[in-house]
Amino acid sequence: MTLNIAEQWAIRQFSTQVRLEKERSLQPIIREVALARQFAESQIIRDWARDEDNPEKLARALTEMESFRSNFADQSFFVALAGSGRYFHNNASNQYAGNEYRYTLKADNPDDQWFYSIIAQNRDMHLNVNPDIPLQVTKLWIDVLLRDGDRILGVVGTGLELTEYIRQISTTPEPGVHNFLIDHLGAVQVSNDLSQIDFASITKTAPEQKTIWQMFSREDAANLQQAMSHAQQTPGDVVSLRLVSDGDDHLAGIIYLPEIDWYVLTLVGFDTLMPTDAFVPVFILAGLCVVFALLAYNIAINRFILYPLSRLSTTMDDLRAGQNTTHERLHQGRDEIGRLMGHMQSMADQVQQSHDELEARVRQRTRELEEQTQTDPLTGLLNRRGMMQRLELEMERHRREGDTFGIIWLDLDDFKLVNDDFGHGTGDRALEATAAHIRASLRTYDYASRWGGDEFLILVRTDQPDIINGLGQRLCEGIRAVDVSGLPQPNHLTVSAGSCILRGDMDLNQLLACADKALYFAKGAGRNQYHPGLSCHSCPGCEHDGEPRQSD
Repeated sequence: MTLNIAEQWAIRQFSTQVRLEKERSLQPIIREVALARQFAESQIIRDWARDEDNPEKLARALTEMESFRSNFADQSFFVALAGSGRYFHNNASNQYAGNEYRYTLKADNPDDQWFYSIIAQNRDMHLNVNPDIPLQVTKLWIDVLLRDGDRILGVVGTGLELTEYIRQISTTPEPGVHNFLIDHLGAVQVSNDLSQIDFASITKTAPEQKTIWQMFSREDAANLQQAMSHAQQTPGDVVSLRLVSDGDDHLAGIIYLPEIDWYVLTLVGFDTLMPTDAFVPVFILAGLCVVFALLAYNIAINRFILYPLSRLSTTMDDLRAGQNTTHERLHQGRDEIGRLMGHMQSMADQVQQSHDELEARVRQRTRELEEQTQTDPLTGLLNRRGMMQRLELEMERHRREGDTFGIIWLDLDDFKLVNDDFGHGTGDRALEATAAHIRASLRTYDYASRWGGDEFLILVRTDQPDIINGLGQRLCEGIRAVDVSGLPQPNHLTVSAGSCILRGDMDLNQLLACADKALYFAKGAGRNQYHPGLSCHSCPGCEHDGEPRQSD
């Protein structure tokens, strides 16, 4: 019975270690995968990929690429188009600003086979460790298909520098413990030993790959494949089995990572995990206790052996289930069982501490990601994505409760001339000063965003034309008086604005179109003025139909 408990304790400790390796492996990459998927869903990128020779769409697409580049951890991106093979890239040092088109992929070039393999496999996402010869970097690449329905427009993504990623997920090295990240074909993607990694595995045939199967006998490899299949069917569970590697008996733990379609494989030598000599005193004491029980000291056995062992087993069950084990601490006596329970309590405390720290880091990273994806870094206002989410929430509230709202669309006049004549630094200060004035002019329950470039969009919770018109007029007048370092004063910085209030059965697109037409009217009438769009209803045929907004 004592031997079974020791083995059970060792296996449960090992399962906990494998789960920790899973969290360490996912933590650096899960945010990047989410951002890469958003990159592939960008309507601006899709529109350009369908018409890649259109210079206006290309300019918008390059701006969108730079927006995502600033959010990626590696500060780099790539976009490869299926139609022309053109490959766009910029890195953390902004080395290729204005020259993002790097080269053209060719089907007969072996260095470009990763791209055509991804297209042929038609899987939405790939993770691939690969050296990029033209760019002279080796990274863990996150590749996401750019789709237009069933049509594949290309591949977009980012990368993580391989050695930095390995450093982030590596734990304190222990003798006899080996960790691997492998893909669904068994190819080794990440290992502390770089010679074991199967670089560019996506372009190789099965005989060319460095796989985990090559480390084991045919029988053990088949058992490991079966364990991987079981782990994929039960995500979150650790599947354990015995394997022989280099002549030594190992306990292997495999857990599936559905977020990236990889597996964590941990190998621990049985001599490392459960040294037999460490349990010899426990076995002797257990034998003596049995003899003592036979001599009639049943009460002592229940108090000092059976109950502590029951608590130890309960604690191990709690650990395996991921439950908090600190609510009732194990009794730590001076005998062998007490010391064993002391070691068990120490391990439980460490696991609980690691679990708490990991949850805190995940919550912090989630908050940071939420802020980064909804905030414009220059002005501190909501970005276009953040404002769209807020507008959709207000539309839901309108449909549910009947409350209405309006929007004001502002565009700085001749802003390109500000950048051209006074420099982009002055242009940035003008945007910051405009944003600060807008923020100071709003009520606490209204929202403002940098809609794109030199355009701002304001959400005003009201159904009163006087309120939204007054705000629009004050904004135009106030921005004229804004003092911007580097600009001659006064009245060098002006803004045109248009508004619309949601009415009737208007949808969000019609509301935006209405405000945009009002802004067109203000621009066409000479700029530096505000125009209300209150008479619009579904926009067609309204007073704004006419000359389009003049371009800045």
